[in-house]
Amino acid sequence: MKKLMQVKGAQVLNKQAQKSINGGNTGMRCYSHTDCNILSSLPGFEYEEFFCFWGMCQIA
Repeated sequence: MKKLMQVKGAQVLNKQAQKSINGGNTGMRCYSHTDCNILSSLPGFEYEEFFCFWGMCQIA
């Protein structure tokens, strides 16, 4: 099911599309997995799992 939502003018991509962007790299620096938990509070990312890998948050 491919569904796109509009949130405050920004396009939020579906899970498959999110993973395809930089291999799931969010561009947020981190030191531990807990640093990435804040990303789950972003609109459209509530059900995503994030983890820290090589100093950058990744989408599981």
